[in-house]
Amino acid sequence: MNEIVAFLYSFKNNQVILYSLVFFVSFFESFAFVGEFVPGAIFSIGSGYLASKGILNIYITIIFASLGAIFADIASFYIALLFYEDIKKKSFFGKYDSIIQKGNEFFKKHGGKSVFLGRFVGALRPIVPFVAGVFQMDRGAFLFWAVTSGILWGVSYVGLGYFFGSKWHLIEKLLREAHLVVLAILAIFVIVYFIRRKKRSA
Repeated sequence: MNEIVAFLYSFKNNQVILYSLVFFVSFFESFAFVGEFVPGAIFSIGSGYLASKGILNIYITIIFASLGAIFADIASFYIALLFYEDIKKKSFFGKYDSIIQKGNEFFKKHGGKSVFLGRFVGALRPIVPFVAGVFQMDRGAFLFWAVTSGILWGVSYVGLGYFFGSKWHLIEKLLREAHLVVLAILAIFVIVYFIRRKKRSA
């Protein structure tokens, strides 16, 4: 985190570059699969810390971080929709048709929860919107949850840097623990869903 703050600080005299970095790093951190390699969450916390020092405006920083995350989700979702027919022709879909169908039904019923919770789990953040598109989740529901979670993500991560940025090591530890908790909740939710489906079909 020290390196990220130092990198951002090097542009302290050019806010246009800083806000652009906040947007694009937030975008690529949430973009399909690419986000697995982009430290956007730590970057947003770092930008919040700079805002606490008066280098950035906290409100503008939150807006750019949130917009980057939201646009990435929407782009990932619509890319999956655009190439859905091609993806469906792949052997994976034919071989695991029943699983794909269950996934489709899952997203129709519970996609909103997945999109919302997935936003706050680093490993899932760049994957869930794409999967939601593949399973053709309702567009209105997806947009609602993508925008809602994107705003909350921007507020919470930039806010963490703004109020607690000097305690970087503590923040990173808390985030790792929070990710594990959310991931566990998602795993339990999915397991319970498929157990109930299996009982109904038995």
